[in-house]
Amino acid sequence: MAKTLTSTGKQLAARLLRVQGGTLFLMACVFSLLNSYEYFWGVVGGGMAVMIPTALFAWRAFAVGGARAAQQVVSNFFAGEGIKIVLTIALLVILLVFTTLPLSAVVSGYIAMLLVQWLLPILFLKST
Repeated sequence: MAKTLTSTGKQLAARLLRVQGGTLFLMACVFSLLNSYEYFWGVVGGGMAVMIPTALFAWRAFAVGGARAAQQVVSNFFAGEGIKIVLTIALLVILLVFTTLPLSAVVSGYIAMLLVQWLLPILFLKST
């Protein structure tokens, strides 16, 4: 049972990341066609500032499962969330301070991936 819950969480996380990746690529292409290739990379950078920390959180959070490992599960969730917050801030600082990517593109990619991350699990749960 524990293995099933852990693998279900990993499958949902992988599915979320695939949909985020597809959405990010399409959005980046549209921005690139409307503006320039710099907007493509800005959207990709902003989106990756959400996707990379989300992937690390999922990897950490779903490393173990089951009632016997309840304390470790909680500990992994907190550690994963801490890693996610710190890495997100670091990636955004790098993008906004050390690159010349358009601010509007970076922020658009970031917000779009956050929206997908918040709304998609609701759709996944309704479809399962």
